[in-house]
Amino acid sequence: MRGWAVVAGLTLAACLSGCSDDPATDQEDVDAVEARALAAVDGVVHDAMDGTGLEFVSGRHRFVTCGDGQAAGGVIHRVSLNFGPSDEPVEDLVDAAASAMEADGWTVKRVENPAIVEGAKDGDDLRFQFGPAGTQVSIGSSCVDTSNDVANDYQDQGYTDLTWK
Repeated sequence: MRGWAVVAGLTLAACLSGCSDDPATDQEDVDAVEARALAAVDGVVHDAMDGTGLEFVSGRHRFVTCGDGQAAGGVIHRVSLNFGPSDEPVEDLVDAAASAMEADGWTVKRVENPAIVEGAKDGDDLRFQFGPAGTQVSIGSSCVDTSNDVANDYQDQGYTDLTWK
């Protein structure tokens, strides 16, 4: 019985250590994840899309809650970008995106679908999906541990539109 109490205590300590007791620190952590994703849009995504002839259609980002159980215990940042169709062969577009990601330090993964290429870096996932109707690009962060209140505050912000610079 005593062993279970120790395990339960260690589990509780591990769960509580993920987020700080300071909402300002939690906010700084979430803001850093947002800044990293938006820098990827301005960097690697621009690099991948330059020269493709794909026209930017729309973009937005938002926060969603994550965590175990009923209460939110963290925040995920998501970016979604949409581009129009291209006359380029899909294989060329996938190769260009993969090259841009590799040059920027992303670990690139080609999936079974030849129109999709994915990358991972610093806890973020980046995905390009090319198709005849258009292209979708998404960036998602891993769960950033926060208090329930901070997580809900970020989720309540809703979507923010992005512009293509």
